[in-house]
Amino acid sequence: MDDSIRTVFFDFDGTLVFHKPDSLDVISTFCADIGQPLSADAQRCGRRTRHEYFVDPVIRDRFDHFSPDEFQWYFNRHVLRAVGVQGDLDSLTDEVTARFESVELTHHCPQAGCHTLATLRVRGYGLGLITNRGNVERFYDLLDCLEMRAYFDLVLASGEVGVHKPEPGIFDAALERMGTTADESLYVGDNYWADVVGARRAGVTPVLFDPYHLFPEADCPVLERIECLLAWLP
Repeated sequence: MDDSIRTVFFDFDGTLVFHKPDSLDVISTFCADIGQPLSADAQRCGRRTRHEYFVDPVIRDRFDHFSPDEFQWYFNRHVLRAVGVQGDLDSLTDEVTARFESVELTHHCPQAGCHTLATLRVRGYGLGLITNRGNVERFYDLLDCLEMRAYFDLVLASGEVGVHKPEPGIFDAALERMGTTADESLYVGDNYWADVVGARRAGVTPVLFDPYHLFPEADCPVLERIECLLAWLP
């Protein structure tokens, strides 16, 4: 890794913070219960498709008109279709969506992520967080609940600037607010289409966090474990 790096930006969901139960796990359990268990390849396809859902421009154009319930319903349908579930897709989507209604999500930052952030701060790197979260107030409440804000010199949500990854504008805004430049910055995220493509458009060095090997086409450094980043940065 280039030793000119002075600033490390991170994605939030799926990179540093995860929720239980995982949405793909809920869908996978549902498929098994209806007699259509997902193969390992189908589960990998579902996880990859989940990333696509959040960056596909046609889908994103519809986000503004979705209620939270509609967002979840269309997400479930999108994934069920991608993994090849057979039957009346709308009815099956109703069924799996009902399961999500009874689920209470809990968020956590694994120890490996917290250790990585703390170590990078000790080493003197500037740390930033860039997320596509639109509900800014809810996001900051979650960040405070997880006691993570102190790790970062900058936290920037798409809802604050009106642009989202992979648009370079959100990265440009983060660089300006951090007082740093693209050529001395790194961005770590788990969604190739949003994080790697977006960072590269802004001239920032991308690193893909890909523990499930969802993006074999990745043309950038790839992490299987977030703490492996520490071996790359002096």
